Amino acid sequence: MIKMIAGENVGSIVFWLMGNIGAMKWSGVGLLFFVTLIGYCIALFFSSDLNIMSLGNKTALSLGVNVKKTRMIYLLIASTMTSVSVAYCGIIAFIGLIVPHLLRFSLTSDNRYLLPLSALLGAILLLAADTLSRTIFASEVPVGVFTTLFGGPFFIYIFLHKKGKNA
Repeated sequence: MIKMIAGENVGSIVFWLMGNIGAMKWSGVGLLFFVTLIGYCIALFFSSDLNIMSLGNKTALSLGVNVKKTRMIYLLIASTMTSVSVAYCGIIAFIGLIVPHLLRFSLTSDNRYLLPLSALLGAILLLAADTLSRTIFASEVPVGVFTTLFGGPFFIYIFLHKKGKNA
C-alpha cells in the first residue's frame, strides 16, 4: 500500500503481491474454475470424515476413518486450489480464513454445510472487497488491501478472545 501511495511504478508485481482479480485473463478463468470445482467436489465428498476427525485422532480411527489418507487428501486439495488461485490472482489474504471462522462461530461447525456456505460467502466477500477497491479511490487499489484491512483485526480479535477463554 505504501509503494502505491508513494507513486513508485512497480506495476504488475505490486498488484500480484496485493491480490488483483482485475488482471485475470479468461484463459485462466477456465483452469481456475476446473481446479476449484474438482477440489470442492472431493472436499465435499470427504466432509463427513472431516467432521469425525474434529473429535480427535483416536476417536476418528475407532470410528473407521483413515486419518492419514483424509489428511493427505485435504492437504493436496488445499495446496492445489491455493496455488492455482495465487498464480492467477495473486495473494488475496484472509478470505479463506475469515469466512469459515465467521460461519463456524455464528452458524455451524458441520463441514457438510460449512464448505458450501464458505464458498458462497467467500465469493460474496471477495466481490464486495473488489467492488470497494474499484469505486472508493480514484485509482484502483488491489483487493488484497481491503481483505487484509478486515482480516488482520479479525484474527487479532480471535487471538485475544481465545486467550481470554484459556486464562
